Formats: sequence, structure tokens, C-alpha cells
Amino acid sequence: MIKLATTGKLAICIVLAQITLASAESIAPLKQDTTKRDIIEILAKKILHKEPSPKNRMAKTKWKKKSPMYISIIPVSTEQRGGGKVFVSSISTAFYLGDSDSTYISKSNIVPSTNFSNQFGIGYGFNLWKKNNYWNTPGDFKITTQNQYTYGLGSNTTESDRYRLSLNYIRCYVNANQRLVSDLFFGGGVNYDRYYGLEEQDPPANPSTLEKYNIGSERSSYSLGVTANLLLDTRKNSINAASGLYALLSLRVNPTFIGNDNQWTSLYADVRRYVPFRSPRRSILALWGFYWGSYGNVPYLNLPSSTNEPTTRSGRGYIVSRFRGKEMLYAEAEYRFDLVADGLFGGVFFCNAQSLTQPDTGNFAYVNPAAGFGARIKFNKNSNTNLTIDFGFGKNSFDFYIGLGEFF
Repeated sequence: MIKLATTGKLAICIVLAQITLASAESIAPLKQDTTKRDIIEILAKKILHKEPSPKNRMAKTKWKKKSPMYISIIPVSTEQRGGGKVFVSSISTAFYLGDSDSTYISKSNIVPSTNFSNQFGIGYGFNLWKKNNYWNTPGDFKITTQNQYTYGLGSNTTESDRYRLSLNYIRCYVNANQRLVSDLFFGGGVNYDRYYGLEEQDPPANPSTLEKYNIGSERSSYSLGVTANLLLDTRKNSINAASGLYALLSLRVNPTFIGNDNQWTSLYADVRRYVPFRSPRRSILALWGFYWGSYGNVPYLNLPSSTNEPTTRSGRGYIVSRFRGKEMLYAEAEYRFDLVADGLFGGVFFCNAQSLTQPDTGNFAYVNPAAGFGARIKFNKNSNTNLTIDFGFGKNSFDFYIGLGEFF
């Protein structure tokens, strides 16, 4: 179990620091759209028997200049990474840290989870856009004790290779990117990963996958890296982009002179494009692709793997960490559409493919495709936050997803 004496204080300080940073700015109110509907509006009419107004739709928590934050909350019980049920809640907020005509929308998300026994965790992520987009500050923090499955290395592993890992994990990623010109940013940050209490449960082979890899296979693994980022982002709303382009090139270096047991580097290149179609109702083609490579003596749990890239949103149709390797290629396309004119109900169709290098040759020899569909219900029209329900089908695999906000 994670000792909360230190990590709990760290999490509290992180959250308070971000709240202080946000409240120090003049937060502009989100614009009201009277032509659209959402769950909040329906509940106000059907249950409270009152017509929502900009005043009624504001969150009760007031900030320095009494501008609102819009909050979306959803609880759900789902399957956890290493089997068994887990209760997860998502608490999302959206707000502006400057004039909405010249500043992108900021967001934060808190995700607590537990199985009410020996598994628990809390995650806190944010993407802040300061006034006039002069600074962009993304961050991700996690404290968890969990089970997850591992299948070994490469894209050709089978269910017979699967076994369970139990571990504790602390993650702290913070980056700050300053605008160079227009929508182009340059910056850097710090990435910290600590795995401890690592135990293998009934590996199918002796020696096990971790023992054969023999880097980061001990009971604890520690990595502290510095990053350099080049970012291009023309999306006004990263919660649910209507158009625009996102491109990120991030280099992470983990040298031994700052305390790492192993010296290694990683390169992450991510491109996303959102193409709106001319249609009476919202209709968008979203495209996503990334390359994630790692070089040197990379700890096993830091290797590129399904759903473990910086945004942890890839690989619908497969469970977390289904495929793992030194390098990873990923591509996804999703068609998003409204079913009704007021935007309350919508749907998506998606397909993706991932390939990771083989441990013996280092080649991308196999591709693992997946496809699926999903439903969308407008949870908050002002932040354009959707309740998402998706069904993903991979090779000999199926997974179900429910959450807030689009996958990418």
C-alpha cells in the first residue's frame, strides 16, 4: 500500500497550486449557447422545474471575479487493469484564464478510483492556457496501487503469455511551453516515475518476462527525466475540438547524474488533425498518429505500451499494456457526428492500429488493428464536454469505455 504521509501531502499541494494559479487570473465566463441542449439543462427543467439561466448554470464555487467554472462529474464501476471490479469517478472542469476570444479553454480532471479493498488511486491532469495563450502548461499526476497484466514484448504475444503484476506507482509530469509566434510553442519540463512494491504473480515461464529483460525488474524502479518540447496547437477547445491541428515533438532525457539507476531517452512525436464537414449537423473526421521510441537501458514499465503514452488514451479495443516494446507506432481515425440538431445526442465510429518492435529483431513486424463505435450525450454544452460510451473490438479482444471528453 502507498503511504499517504508524503504522497498525500504532495497531491494536495499540487492541486492547491493549480487552483491558486488559476484563481490568480481573471477567468472569463464561458459563452452561453441557447440553440443547444445538455444534461444539465434537462435536469434543471425536469427535476427542478425551472428554466436554466447563465446565473443558474454557474458552478457554486465562485472565483476572484465571480466568473464560473463548469463542472462535469460521472461515477462508474468498471473492470480494472488486472481483473476485478473497480469504482472510478471523473470530475472535469473547464474555464478560461483570459478573454475567450483570444485564449484557448483550459481544463482539469480529477479521477479517483478504488475497489474498496486493497486497490486505490487518484489522478489529476490539467492543460492550462494563460491569458492570450502566452503560456501553455500541461501536467499529469497519479498515485495508485494497482494490478495490471503484462504479456511480454512485441506485437505478437498471445493470451498464454499473460500474467499479473501488482505494483504501486507515482507519476508527476509537468511542462511549461511559451509561445514563440502565433500557435507555435517551445518549452520543457520534468517527468518523474516511481514504481515500487512490484510483484509478479504466477508468470507462465521461468525465467519470467521481467527477469529476462532485467532492467527495472526489481521491486522498485525510479526515473527522473527532463523534457524539451516543440508544440503547434490551433485547437480552441482540446476537450472536444471542432477543427484545427495539434503537433507535439517531445524529447525526454534521463541521465544518471541526477539519480537515475539507468540512463535512457525517449522521443514522442504526436500529430492530430480535425476536419469538419459541411453539414446541417456537427460532423467531424478526427485523425491521430504518433511515434514513441525509447533508447538505452529503459526500465520495463517505462517502455512504450498500449494506453501508456503521455495522454493514456490510445488502444481502444485492447486492455492497458496489452502490447509493449522499445518503439511504438500508432494510428487512429474517428468519425464524430450529431444525431440531433440541438447536439444532445451523437455517435462515433473509430478504427485504430498499433505496432511495437519485436524484442529479437527490433522491427515492426506485426500490426494489431481494432475498431468500434460509441454513443455521445452532451453533458455540458458550454465546455462541449460529452459523456462518452464506447465499445472497442480488437483481435481476440473486447473492451468497454465510459467517461467524459473525447479520446483525442
